[in-house]
Amino acid sequence: MGGVLKMREWADEPAFPRRQMLKTFQLACAALAFAATASGYAQATDWPTKPVRIIVPAPAGGPYDRTIRPLGQHMAQTLMQPVVIENRASAGNIVGTQVGATAAPDGYTLTMTGLQTAISQTLYESVPYDIVNSFEHIGAVGEGAQWLVVRSDASIESFKDLLAKARQEPGKIDYASSGAGSTGHLLMEQLQRAAGIQLTHVPYKGGAPALQDVLGGVVSVTIIPSNAALTHVQSGKLKVLAVSSAQRSPQVASAPTFAELGYKDLTMSAWVGLSAPKGTPKSIIQKVNAAMRTALADPALLKQMEFEGLTTLSTTPEQYTQLVRTDTERWGKLVRSLHLKVN
Repeated sequence: MGGVLKMREWADEPAFPRRQMLKTFQLACAALAFAATASGYAQATDWPTKPVRIIVPAPAGGPYDRTIRPLGQHMAQTLMQPVVIENRASAGNIVGTQVGATAAPDGYTLTMTGLQTAISQTLYESVPYDIVNSFEHIGAVGEGAQWLVVRSDASIESFKDLLAKARQEPGKIDYASSGAGSTGHLLMEQLQRAAGIQLTHVPYKGGAPALQDVLGGVVSVTIIPSNAALTHVQSGKLKVLAVSSAQRSPQVASAPTFAELGYKDLTMSAWVGLSAPKGTPKSIIQKVNAAMRTALADPALLKQMEFEGLTTLSTTPEQYTQLVRTDTERWGKLVRSLHLKVN
């Protein structure tokens, strides 16, 4: 009996230490998990504790840069940390956007995203990110309409006149764009399909040379952002046939919208906003969104945006996410139907 008892005691002895060790290990893991969660929460709550950078995937001094810089300066006052603008220009905005997509999701790297970024997702052969799903989209900043313009001496008096001449002589009217797959190109392709007309596309390497050739009489028609057209419209060199905004522009109140002319599907705007890497804490996203909205209420910033042809488009993160998704799908469908690809 005693031997048996001793054997059981001997057999049971290791079990208690093992259970104790397992319990200790589990408690340690729980403590580590709690510490990590608490640390992450503390970081998100205290954010920002150092400068924040905004990557602008467009050239310094351009219209997007001239909009985001004053926005960043105003946000810095709210966030109480410097906001640094970093330009990473490239075709299709891809290089800078990739840097932003792969940055640490800690809120210290934000990226300017926009309609061109959404179009590039389908237009370019190999895009190393998903514009919809590789980011936490923070909010929109503004949007700008496109104006369909002709040279004033081009013998095209109105939008209906343009359609009539295009039907009489298919392919004889040229239109300029800033390049294949640009907003102007896609909008004109959509117009041709909707109206049943045929125009000849003349792509340029940028909006400036395209506009110069329209002004110089080489090409008759183009679609360009309102801020690029306004001075030449006011001087009488260009005539606005239609605008892509949902409402008429107060700057050219006599010009109808595409929707008024019976082409509602051509209603569009070139929008721009801010996004953060996927996984950035929601509390940080909300802080940045709040700082953006505060900035967008500043009359000085609104005046700068108006000069760049933009109107305020203040959204929640959810609304901006939906806008990015909707326009990526909309323009992606058109790009695929045109079999457009850029290497």
